Amino acid sequence: MSFQHSILDSMMSGVLVVDLEGRVAFFNRTVEQVLRIRFDDWRGRSVQDLARIAEPFVVSKDEFLNTIGWLHPPYEPRRSQELEFRAGDESLWLREDSRSLRDAQGNVIGRLLVYHDISREKAIDRMKTEFISVASHELRTPMTSIKGSVDLILSGFAGEYSADTHELLEIAQKSCDRLIRLINDILDLAKIEAGQIRLRVEHLPLAEAVHRAVQSVRALAEQNGVRVTLESQPELPLVAMDKDRMEQVVTNLLSNAIKFSPPKSTVKVMLEHHEHGVQCIVEDQGCGIAAEDLEKVFAKFQQVGEKKKGGTGLGLAICQALVMEHGGRIWVESELERGTRFIFRLPPAHRSVGAGA
Repeated sequence: MSFQHSILDSMMSGVLVVDLEGRVAFFNRTVEQVLRIRFDDWRGRSVQDLARIAEPFVVSKDEFLNTIGWLHPPYEPRRSQELEFRAGDESLWLREDSRSLRDAQGNVIGRLLVYHDISREKAIDRMKTEFISVASHELRTPMTSIKGSVDLILSGFAGEYSADTHELLEIAQKSCDRLIRLINDILDLAKIEAGQIRLRVEHLPLAEAVHRAVQSVRALAEQNGVRVTLESQPELPLVAMDKDRMEQVVTNLLSNAIKFSPPKSTVKVMLEHHEHGVQCIVEDQGCGIAAEDLEKVFAKFQQVGEKKKGGTGLGLAICQALVMEHGGRIWVESELERGTRFIFRLPPAHRSVGAGA
């Protein structure tokens, strides 16, 4: 065995090379442990045959071949995906990184695939999500009671009190509201990540949820001196959506846009036809987002740019998760000092939720 082969066999990740005809050209020993497959005597044979020995983690040959990435087009530059295989109550989670393999002259000669067993990381992440969910539930009950008591005192239920006491109670009220919003956001995200979110899907016009969201932020917009407008193209197709959850998405996007908009500016909401469904655009005239920060905007607990406005840092992460649950996609376009556009797209009602857009 060569020195290079010894290094590859000592790696913690599984390595597999498939040639242009779909035959096994090279593998290290770790890939056998990661994929639960014995590769002895398989060198030079088609990966199609591997499905026959991939039990117990593969439900069927077709599922295995359609999911695993060694049948990706060899000329595709690179791809990364997470894969889950189940056998009874046991799950095997893999992260697969693959890319085309080239010789010294730059010719594509096959595909390199690297497999990492991330089952432990997924289990830890699941436990973390469950802990956050339980802790948030336990916090919400006493916080609701505290807020209710403060609200009653402010309403005069407990009698008169001094101006200084009133000021302190208002501070406590605002802090309670902020903490309850944070708890609710954490619970929402925990449910989505745990796959416990249940959408009440109906075939409805997206404009219905958008209009309600616009109405719900009117007071915030007036308080900030911002105008909100809604433009909609006629005869838009229906979409399959949970109207309350979609209203939540648009409200989050609008609230975010209003917070980052200067006084006397306009936040525009536009509904448009698209070949893959209906597209909603929320456009502001705010400070914008730097190009290097665009990929961070949907991350949890992230607030990008220099002009941070407070908040939980979870709103956009929740928006992304909910849009994806509806089978859609969401993205952002922005230029510094020129404003920001958040765009999401939902498939038409005749396509099933989860089909993508």
